[in-house]
Amino acid sequence: MTQSASEVKGLPVFNRHITTHNAEGKAIFQTPDPANPDSLTSAPAPPISTVPTWTNYPGSAFGLGYATQTTSPDLSRNADLDTFYKYLHEHPPVVIPGGVVFRVVDMAPGGGSPMHRTISIDYGVVLEGEIELELDSGEKRRIPRGDMFVQRGTAHRWRNPSDTQPVRLLVVQADSKEVVIEGKGALPESFSL
Repeated sequence: MTQSASEVKGLPVFNRHITTHNAEGKAIFQTPDPANPDSLTSAPAPPISTVPTWTNYPGSAFGLGYATQTTSPDLSRNADLDTFYKYLHEHPPVVIPGGVVFRVVDMAPGGGSPMHRTISIDYGVVLEGEIELELDSGEKRRIPRGDMFVQRGTAHRWRNPSDTQPVRLLVVQADSKEVVIEGKGALPESFSL
């Protein structure tokens, strides 16, 4: 079930701005200007809100920025917008097989995730706060605001070490092939919320 806002308090509200093309091939905005909601005059596909939709869990929330069913989406005839429009009402899984998910992850003070592995390569940056990343080897590292991370199919868990400050991550998750370790085989996906 999607909701209109993150339930994690203390983080700024943000907007999403999506572009497309008009019939003459000129670039236009698919989303209205948040400062002037009536500004959208000629977008060729269904209207898309500037406000991300959210899936909230206890202590965390996923805000959907965009999603495609392939890593090479078809931008002609707005096929990718039609796909994304469906995801606005029912969020995609953490990773779309063959696709890409662009999202924001909010985490309340003291919040965390279970140890998990997705069959994906995840690119991220800490937008607000500081996050602790723990790997299944036991290694831990604090990642401060502004630092980037790349998760390459590794088993990991996230934890917000602050008792007072929320955390916001910007993450792009792209489907990948399984990680195969010589003599061990493919490492399995393990993810549950």
